[in-house]
Amino acid sequence: MRDLGPPPPPDTTTYRVRYTLAGRPGVRQAEVTLVPGHSRESDIPALLDARLHRRPDGRRVVLLDVTEA
Repeated sequence: MRDLGPPPPPDTTTYRVRYTLAGRPGVRQAEVTLVPGHSRESDIPALLDARLHRRPDGRRVVLLDVTEA
């Protein structure tokens, strides 16, 4: 039997996101990569919140602009 190696990575979509944190001045930028079937665009605020806070609640991030990278 031939070893086929690891499976190829799933298709992903990367987004460039401009956002702000509720109650704080300033605009931030980030790139977020989503895996179809596991996450969707509506998950981006929660994903960013999880990167930034120890106890994320998904309500602190306000999206200003989302574009496909």
